[in-house]
Amino acid sequence: MFRYLVLFYFAGQLHNAQGNAINNDVVNDKQLLLAFVVNRHGERTPDPDELSLSNEKEKLRSLTSIEGLEALTNLGKRTAFQIGKFIRQRYGSEGLKLLSNIYLQDEISLRSTDKERTKMTAQVAIAAVYPPELDQQWDEGLGKVWQPVPYTAVPLQEDYLRFFSDCKKFKDSLENVTIESIHEEFAVFNDLIPTLKAQTGRNFSENPQLFLGIYDLHKSQVALGMDVPQWAKPLQARLSEAAKLAYRLYYKTDEMKKISGGVVLNDFISAANEIIAGKTVTKRFRLFSAHDYNVGALMYVTKITKCEQTMPEYGSLFAIELYKSKSSGEFTVLPVYLPKAGESFAQYLHFTGCENNSYCNYNHFVDLTKDYLLPEKEYYKICNIKTEL
Repeated sequence: MFRYLVLFYFAGQLHNAQGNAINNDVVNDKQLLLAFVVNRHGERTPDPDELSLSNEKEKLRSLTSIEGLEALTNLGKRTAFQIGKFIRQRYGSEGLKLLSNIYLQDEISLRSTDKERTKMTAQVAIAAVYPPELDQQWDEGLGKVWQPVPYTAVPLQEDYLRFFSDCKKFKDSLENVTIESIHEEFAVFNDLIPTLKAQTGRNFSENPQLFLGIYDLHKSQVALGMDVPQWAKPLQARLSEAAKLAYRLYYKTDEMKKISGGVVLNDFISAANEIIAGKTVTKRFRLFSAHDYNVGALMYVTKITKCEQTMPEYGSLFAIELYKSKSSGEFTVLPVYLPKAGESFAQYLHFTGCENNSYCNYNHFVDLTKDYLLPEKEYYKICNIKTEL
């Protein structure tokens, strides 16, 4: 009985995909050749630093007793499934036809950071991308609803996707720009400092990155079914504004942008160049199950217009796609943003320097972003990381 309920749930979930994933103009003239997609994981429990800011620690510990800290919640799993449904709808056989209905190892590459919440997001999302067709159903129960798909995860300290926690050069730069910002950008929030000190025991004026911590804490609490603390309710708009300012510090300098997203950009350009040159390129769909900082990093190194920059929510994703015009032969790059899987529609953004059209000429795109290209080996050298990768 259970297996039929599971089958019914998965089928129903796939049928009820939220939002239009593609526009007709894409299908009519442009052929999709390559897509790099970076998603943020689904809703999670607080991490230890965020928990330290709460005055309801015991309640949070009780609510997270099963998952543990900084772990994917059941709501987060449902969000992850929505990510997969969007991918299937946009890139599958009924969309842009980059992916087959069945899992083929030469079509897709799946990479996750080595954190439970991102690895679980990857597993759940890919289950929605590949509900088993008859040829890949491997038994009468689970085999009818789940197709195993491999993913790659490297040690955190050797992962370019974890630049924000494991690259000393980047962390030193972040510390410097944060110190500089205390008496400049964050001065407008000085009136909040006494309240925050009283409620959390921490001095936000000494470390503005705490604004991100309190913002993420409240997001996690709401996702767990708790309310925002009463003291914080009238301050939510300003706390959100301060958190966004703290988030933007991660991309304050060109060097920080390059370290944060240059490797993924470099891999996209390398693969695109080979495709354009007529070479055989496998794994033309590459999915990175990662964090808000990774979504933002790719947006910054591709120079998404400032007015379209945002702080990614749980279940958001950003993609850069390579197209060839069937009529003119022109190669273009399209930036696509999904603010929240299952709750929003795909948005076509614009690169700075290509504001008149979301589709940017490929050579122009390369010229616009060339200063941010970073080969993976060079990343390890800059960050002083010893690796066998």
